[in-house]
Amino acid sequence: MDSHQTLAAPSFSLNFTRLSKAFAGVLCLGYIVQLVIPVAREYLTLVPGRTIPCVWNVFTAGLIETDIFRLLLSIVGVLVLAKVVEPVWGSKGFLLFAAVVNFWTGFCTFVLLYLLYTVDRTGDLLYTEICGFQGVFAGLLVGLKQIMPENDVTLVGYVKFRAKHLPAIFIALTVTGALVLGTVLKTVPFVLFGTYASWFYLRFFQSNPETSLQGDPSDEFKFAAFFPGALHPVIDRVAGLCSQVFRVGLQQAPARAESGSSYVLNNAPLPGSDNAEAARRRERGARALEERLGKKATSSGQITSRSPDKTPDIEAPAPQATEPSTE
Repeated sequence: MDSHQTLAAPSFSLNFTRLSKAFAGVLCLGYIVQLVIPVAREYLTLVPGRTIPCVWNVFTAGLIETDIFRLLLSIVGVLVLAKVVEPVWGSKGFLLFAAVVNFWTGFCTFVLLYLLYTVDRTGDLLYTEICGFQGVFAGLLVGLKQIMPENDVTLVGYVKFRAKHLPAIFIALTVTGALVLGTVLKTVPFVLFGTYASWFYLRFFQSNPETSLQGDPSDEFKFAAFFPGALHPVIDRVAGLCSQVFRVGLQQAPARAESGSSYVLNNAPLPGSDNAEAARRRERGARALEERLGKKATSSGQITSRSPDKTPDIEAPAPQATEPSTE
């Protein structure tokens, strides 16, 4: 029997969160505005040459879609992924996460284009319109990797991936598509910076509702986990510098085998740095999904009574017991 639970692509019959619907509404509104008033693109999309004084386009660029296909993908993505991450983070935490990732994605892309301009001196770099929700979408995939890394995600009934691999798959597909279509500068920076900014925020700054500490220093969520296992030793050494800067006093536990913790802070195990905390995080995600599915079943009892074979599209991951490390 497979020990990994399956997360199927949910249908539109499920109740989506209010915040995800608000994001979908904002994306639709942005698309309509730029379609009806084309000149609005110059002020709402990221145009580095106009960012000063129009500094707001660093933020608004992530909420503007100019292509109907990408708009639909963004809407479906935020509706589906928010159903998983928002119950765990809470509405406030989800909104803060999206705002932080969206801003830093736009800001880092702005800096990158100016640096490229100083090298290339090509004026087109400063007046290229860059926009799209793909940065936040990439960040939500990172959030899914954090909450339920070992769960299977099934698409169109038979294509199955582990949730922890989705960020890398999305990056690979985006880069491949951008190279084919010649839209590297318009899409790849948002996806790469969105992925990194989301991991950085979740790793070091997101507040843990059950403790007074911030971040997620578990081994399952280290930066090297985004890469193949053969590269982990090299990436761990490079990423260690970042950990030293943002985790003053965080050090490797000398008694890791006995305590099961990866890190200690002031000689005390740091919550979130051991397997038990990672299991509890997955259990919170499972409980949140079960509660939401329970509400769905209650509100549609008459429909399900006529269709007894109908099952929800999402199967909440069952809590997995964690055995103490014997290493």
